[in-house]
Amino acid sequence: MVSNQKSIFIWFQIGLVLILPLVNVQGSAAWGPQGHRIIALIAEAHLQPEVKKNIREKFNINNLADVAIWADEIRKKQKEENPWHYTNIEEGQWTYNAERDCPLGACVTGKIHEFSGVLGDRSVSLKQRKDALKYLVHFVGDVHQPLHLGNRKDRGGGTLYFPYMGKKVSLHFLWDGGLIEWKGSLLQYASRLNKRVSEDEVAMWNLSTISDWANESRSLALKVAYNVDKEGLSKAYIERGREIINLRLTQAGVRLAYLLNKLLTIM
Repeated sequence: MVSNQKSIFIWFQIGLVLILPLVNVQGSAAWGPQGHRIIALIAEAHLQPEVKKNIREKFNINNLADVAIWADEIRKKQKEENPWHYTNIEEGQWTYNAERDCPLGACVTGKIHEFSGVLGDRSVSLKQRKDALKYLVHFVGDVHQPLHLGNRKDRGGGTLYFPYMGKKVSLHFLWDGGLIEWKGSLLQYASRLNKRVSEDEVAMWNLSTISDWANESRSLALKVAYNVDKEGLSKAYIERGREIINLRLTQAGVRLAYLLNKLLTIM
């Protein structure tokens, strides 16, 4: 990590402890409320101080984790926004193609592009830019979930069911976080993931594009997520799934910070 990130993260942990409760998240969903907040916590540690200050003072958002699930809350009332959270792809296609897979821009990849433009446009209203920021905090997380780039035929694994821990659950549920078993608080978990990231990894991940993020998820979906043994979920599959989910949570946090640093350095 860059030289000042460790000190920033320590400061951030101290400040945020006063704001967020130390929720026990063992067995909770990675891309459910807890996972989106973990992504936001990791992103917060990589924000430039100027950008963090701008987000707090201009948009009245003290911490990204506070708005991490706003987009999920909104879509409960505005059902037309449901497709904004994923990009389903035809079975057999290995890469994301905007013209084929998101012709109207009403998918997670298209919306990240759209709201990046809104957030970076100083001519639009502050409210529009604030909403765009809140959407980005959520959607950058969504595009890193492999089965959010799953097959259209099975709704990203939503119609494929397997026995897991005494229940029959969908493949999509498992990759949304059902595979995860962790102990401790959100802060502790985010901190552990963040500490594993090297400076070289941060630099490499930040060279990627939104389409790269989508293609990474698509590749992981086809090579790993859908590759369930005929007899069901093996121990090796579960362990590999947990490793990938942790990686994608971390990459999402790092890349979200990079995107916001780029868009908000000059307000």
